[in-house]
Amino acid sequence: MKTSQNNSKKTVVFAAGGTSGHIHPALAIASEIRDRNPDVRIIFCGLKGNIEEEMVPAAGYEFVPVSARGIPTKYSPRLFRWVKDNIQGIRTARLLMRKVNPVLVIGTGGYVTGPVIMAAMQYKIPYVLHEQNVSPGRANRFFARRADHVFVINEASKNHFPVLDTITVSGNPVQPDFLSLDKEQGRHAVGISEERFLIVVTGGSLGALRLNKAVSDLRDHPEWLSLVEEHPELIVMLSTGKEIANTPAVYEGISNVQVTNYLYNMAQWMAASDLVISRSGAMTCAELVALAKPSILVPYPQAVDDHQTKNAQTLADLGGAIMVKDEDFDSDYLVRKIRYFINRPEQLQKMSEALSSADKTSAAELIYQKIAPYLSEKNNGDEQNQ
Repeated sequence: MKTSQNNSKKTVVFAAGGTSGHIHPALAIASEIRDRNPDVRIIFCGLKGNIEEEMVPAAGYEFVPVSARGIPTKYSPRLFRWVKDNIQGIRTARLLMRKVNPVLVIGTGGYVTGPVIMAAMQYKIPYVLHEQNVSPGRANRFFARRADHVFVINEASKNHFPVLDTITVSGNPVQPDFLSLDKEQGRHAVGISEERFLIVVTGGSLGALRLNKAVSDLRDHPEWLSLVEEHPELIVMLSTGKEIANTPAVYEGISNVQVTNYLYNMAQWMAASDLVISRSGAMTCAELVALAKPSILVPYPQAVDDHQTKNAQTLADLGGAIMVKDEDFDSDYLVRKIRYFINRPEQLQKMSEALSSADKTSAAELIYQKIAPYLSEKNNGDEQNQ
């Protein structure tokens, strides 16, 4: 492959998007690369208008929009849109590959991964994949055979791929803040005093209607009004999700409840909290373990292969979380559990201690060790691209 310019810097291209669960692992790996190789140029590819377009530049990285779309599960007119968008995405990715001549492409999930990895394959640029869930998506299963490395979260995940020497159990990489922040630092960062009992409720970047409704229904809930009268120090921070249209009036005037559409500094808020109530996406669970943070987990019931239930069960088995079915989570349940925990801080401490015993090996560091040869001085990015 010949490039249109000589690059003095080595370049790594990331393909990540759609949800924060795909973006955060990429940012964690990118942070590890930046800390150890500050001269490496890092470029992210994602969808225009999606959350990655905000998160990536905010983290200090270059962002290149690449069009992509998920393949329809059955024949429909959307198939033509899928073909059009992905062909355009491959063209954009090919132009990027020719321009920056990356030494490595890293895919962590989302529709954008397909066009970018296809372009890398066409130019014989090495690529690696990271799968956050036990059951991999179709794209990762398809591209795994030709990947230089495939990183998975545990041994069970390996069973969903062909038998390959390139598969490594790494766990889910979390951003450095989740490994370094303590509660006091988190409280200082978000401006919450030590006397408050803080509960963070989040459905992730896409939001969770079930969780949002449970909080909105607290408005006239007699038990909630009684609870906040008994415990004025109680405060709930709800992140409703960027993808859900919210009417502010739905939440206005609810005692001791604050609302935002997305917490960009989630590490600080989770570290500051006494309890987290959330969906159980793979990255959320990894972050909870890293912070040793007690939680109530409400698995999304329509997740592929019910992987959120498996994620939540893992933390529940450790003793660090309570799992509740989506259909059983409402304002009554919410008030009941908050009352239980605010009056039993020793139970929260036990849950935190249970999570503290879990393996805290840095997944980002392990992944970096595997990809470090691509960034070495001996590898200038030209050999494999001729």
